[in-house]
Amino acid sequence: MAGLGHRGWLAAALVGSALFALRPVSAQPVLDRTSAGAQLANHEGCAILKVDFNVRIRYASHFPLEQGNELRIAVNLIDRSQAAVLALLTSRREAVTLPDGERAGIKAIDLETHNLTEAVLRIVFHRALSYHVASTSDARSIVIAIAGANRSATCQPIYPAVASRTSATGDTRGVDADTGAAVRPKDRSGTMSDSDLRSAAAWMDEGRAALKHNNLGGAIQLFAKVLKYPQNQYSADAQELLGLAHQRGGQLSQARAGYEDYLRRYPNGEQNERVRQRLAGIVTAVGDPSAPQQAPNGLPGGMVPIGKFAQTRATNWTFVASGSSFYIRDDSFRTVKDASVAPNPNADPDDHAVHQNEMLSTLDLMGTWNNDQTKGRIRFSGGEEHRFDAPNQTDETGISALSMETRVKDWNLSMVAGRQTLNADGMLGRFDGMLFSWQPLPMLKVDLVGGAPASSRYDVPFKNERYFYGAGIGLGPFFGGLETTLYAIEQRDRWLVDRQAIGADFRYVDPNKFAFGNVDYDVHFQRLNATIFSGSWTFFDKSTIYGGADYRRTPYLSTWNALINQPFATLYDILKSQTETSQQLQHSAIDQTPIYKSAMLGFSHPLSDKLQVAADATIVNLTQPIAQTWLNSSLLATLPAGNEYYYSAQLIGANIFKDGDMYIGALRYAQLLSSKQYVLDLNARYPLTNNWLLSPALRLGYEVDNATSLKQYTVLPSLLVDYQWTRDLNFEFELGAEWTRSVQPRIRSADTELLVTIGLHYSFHADNGASANAADDKRKSATPAAAAVCRYNAHPDGSSCGSGTLISR
Repeated sequence: MAGLGHRGWLAAALVGSALFALRPVSAQPVLDRTSAGAQLANHEGCAILKVDFNVRIRYASHFPLEQGNELRIAVNLIDRSQAAVLALLTSRREAVTLPDGERAGIKAIDLETHNLTEAVLRIVFHRALSYHVASTSDARSIVIAIAGANRSATCQPIYPAVASRTSATGDTRGVDADTGAAVRPKDRSGTMSDSDLRSAAAWMDEGRAALKHNNLGGAIQLFAKVLKYPQNQYSADAQELLGLAHQRGGQLSQARAGYEDYLRRYPNGEQNERVRQRLAGIVTAVGDPSAPQQAPNGLPGGMVPIGKFAQTRATNWTFVASGSSFYIRDDSFRTVKDASVAPNPNADPDDHAVHQNEMLSTLDLMGTWNNDQTKGRIRFSGGEEHRFDAPNQTDETGISALSMETRVKDWNLSMVAGRQTLNADGMLGRFDGMLFSWQPLPMLKVDLVGGAPASSRYDVPFKNERYFYGAGIGLGPFFGGLETTLYAIEQRDRWLVDRQAIGADFRYVDPNKFAFGNVDYDVHFQRLNATIFSGSWTFFDKSTIYGGADYRRTPYLSTWNALINQPFATLYDILKSQTETSQQLQHSAIDQTPIYKSAMLGFSHPLSDKLQVAADATIVNLTQPIAQTWLNSSLLATLPAGNEYYYSAQLIGANIFKDGDMYIGALRYAQLLSSKQYVLDLNARYPLTNNWLLSPALRLGYEVDNATSLKQYTVLPSLLVDYQWTRDLNFEFELGAEWTRSVQPRIRSADTELLVTIGLHYSFHADNGASANAADDKRKSATPAAAAVCRYNAHPDGSSCGSGTLISR
């Protein structure tokens, strides 16, 4: 499997203990991101925000439920072994850059990943806003519909790019050119499921393509199918385009009826003037009914008539950049008193060690483009680490992502090339290569992927001569929201088969339920790699039950696993120095790969608009089978790790003393093989002003060793100060301490650890139009002629003025 590499088993073994690791929260910048970015679609007071992840996630809960200054969304990480690797490589807090977020009232987005079983997506608004939250069927995104100050049942969390089952390309201007904006339903009654909305979106895409290629009969059938559903965001466009298809086909009576129906249903619709012009042309029977009509005062530059539409050939582009630079210092001091040993007057009473003294800098760049033929993006994410205590070492520079993605709209074909992260089609992690996706039918998608694994951001491309190739077929949705992907993948190390597996993903999503399952079987090793299930169910009172069960080998079986605990860098090195065969390597890989099993069940319940309670329980088992080492050819028997149990309960309060404040208290208990741990976590967020945010935290821990009389007490206070200097520049300062006292007969030890983090985070974005604020001012002062041009340019067949941009005349 491309991704974790031969050291991944160690991270998996750390999952249990790291859940209760007594470390202060770090605000250092991100080197290896858990989040994959954010996108925004705006229309008529409804903003649809979509946040993507580089790991598979399961929605757990959110709070406050419907309105607030700050939205806190808890998501469980489905792949815990991968989450453990991320915990070792990433920051505990990631900033997610969203260009033009000010227009939706979004002040900041960040992701907290200090808990391996749960990540918290935090969205801060400039004022109290209403919203709806949902997960997506691909288990890699969270969608939030932001309705404004007043609640709206028609502003639903259905992101246009998700609804059309196409690859998201980071079109951060806010209007998706393929499906149109998320228009609010108006007249028709009834509700639709998410699967029906996806079907309607797919039929709209096919209908537009049929209309463009003059397949009028097919277009009429497709738009009519959309109109059979209750009122939704595609109904108005389908009604107009149905009339246009009839008109182009010479069916003037049907076209007239369709246009009149449109004007009855949408008397104040954005396309109202255009429909009236077409209807007037039919009624007066003047000229060719299919002749192009002109926009008011003529067409703006760069636009050409296509049938009844004026479609732009111009390309909209955006550029987004964010960078950070943080200084981190981590010192510890240790004192040991042993009553059985005579005092040493020359001993250093404070044994001092510097664990971290470095400057970390990161840079994240993304450029997007969008026109009537293609859309895409170019992405770069990397960082540099400079250690002040190691002057002889060179600075380490790593690249987490460097890719280009493009989509050809007419063909429904997309391609991503470069360093990227994929959690689908048998892939679990970062790789250098290419991914092709083609969707010939609304319920059929074909993926082809190939490249080389990149276990570390420091790896050079195609390191160690390992490569892989695979394919996946996506089917659905069926039965109201069920989707599945069948895949096959093969990976080789030079000529040796490294991994050869087949598998399937199963996904189901509707407004209240989410389920994800995966089965992966390695045909080369003839062993089951994984059986995974994860799901959540939200009830009518907004209570949520969530959980999952895992059986997996970690990392997934590959011949490369024979390198675990060995002094060799590659399989080729082993074969050069030993007389072992590839078959013996295969047996060794099986012996060296642990089996990870877990089950988790959680529940959250809102006590009121200001309080929410949650609890969960987890059982984990990591078994290491008997392994053979290459160093001494002896058998090293490692006893099974056995069962470990984790329990937690949490109370969250918001807007208690001031709008925008939040308080979290959590009790945790862990029953490990070697010890029992008790933890009390207290966290708060208090906005002093609109620009100053204080986040104090306190953790109290107590641990008792099962085999000895050792007891350990821990106190961890910390304070994070976040100052929004300007709209794009943030200053962060965090000071934390950890005091640990260990007591056993005749021996007492005291450890003090001090952590300080200070730095800046800057974000910047630009496009080929005006900025968000300037565009808002332009719209307020725009002349009627200019407003008419922009309104005429906002066509349901895919072209638009763009987010906050008036096309120059």
